Amino acid sequence: MLTELTNEYGYPRLTGKIEAVASGNPIRRRSTRRLVFDTKQNPESDLEEKILLTSTLCVDKSRLPRSGMEISRIGLGLAHTHLLSIADRRALLQRALELGITHFDTARLYADGMSEVCLGEFVRGNRDKVSITTKFGLLPTPFIGSMGVAAQPLRKARSVLNKLGIRRYPRRSYTRETLRKSLHASLRALRTDYIDIYCLHEPELDSSVSGDLFEELERIKAQGDIRWIGVSGAHIDNIVTSFGASIDVVQSAEASWTESRFVPDITHSLFSDFVRAGRDSREKRPVEQLLQQALSRRHEGSVIVQTRSVAHLKQIVAWAAGK
Repeated sequence: MLTELTNEYGYPRLTGKIEAVASGNPIRRRSTRRLVFDTKQNPESDLEEKILLTSTLCVDKSRLPRSGMEISRIGLGLAHTHLLSIADRRALLQRALELGITHFDTARLYADGMSEVCLGEFVRGNRDKVSITTKFGLLPTPFIGSMGVAAQPLRKARSVLNKLGIRRYPRRSYTRETLRKSLHASLRALRTDYIDIYCLHEPELDSSVSGDLFEELERIKAQGDIRWIGVSGAHIDNIVTSFGASIDVVQSAEASWTESRFVPDITHSLFSDFVRAGRDSREKRPVEQLLQQALSRRHEGSVIVQTRSVAHLKQIVAWAAGK
């Protein structure tokens, strides 16, 4: 019998028939059922054949060792989702939630603040179901951010000027004043009264980061505006060594960490870093293999992936499940 289903978040599933399936890890089945599309009922569907719906797969949760925070094993990075239409963006975020991806990674820098605004529009009705990382220290250009998608030509011009060394972007600032201004702007854009993980964003080896900054972060954490203090970047060894007692979450690029330095809680740039390395070495590695290796390196942690495609997101979850 054909029936309409909803998942635990109340989102409608397409009609189909229910069959028994087995569970698996690290991506588990949400239940011992699967939904196979009946294409006669959905002639306009983007899926033209009877397939196993990847939305019946559910990403497992993990508990981060430093903070004890529960987080989905796969998180969704949102640096480029502002380029999607409102409908496509919401479809992507809803499908992520259906798949069990409950952690979303953004930053004040991304799209000059628009990434946070886009996420804020979605989490307004889902805040208790998701966790959010946002970051400060790399400074956006508010004027460009206020222009929305119309600002793309300006962003491209800014990128060219940066590559030519005419105008460096982004600028960095890790002062207490920058922290307070950025936090206020992020809370407003995200339409929330707290941020789960608040990270220093890509401090460089010569970045001026003081103990006063971490004292301010500790104070803000104590008053409840942020839950955990984090650091994210490629050159964070000195920060982790100097201020490790205050840092709850360490995030780094997947290709840049080794156990001899530190073991991160969250990793990002999984595909882009290896693509660059592959071009240099002429080594081609399947992206599904990269994802499975990243998940197996740390059984307590999360891997941030980026995509603007619902179909690609489904495929990523299927790869993680070994499908």
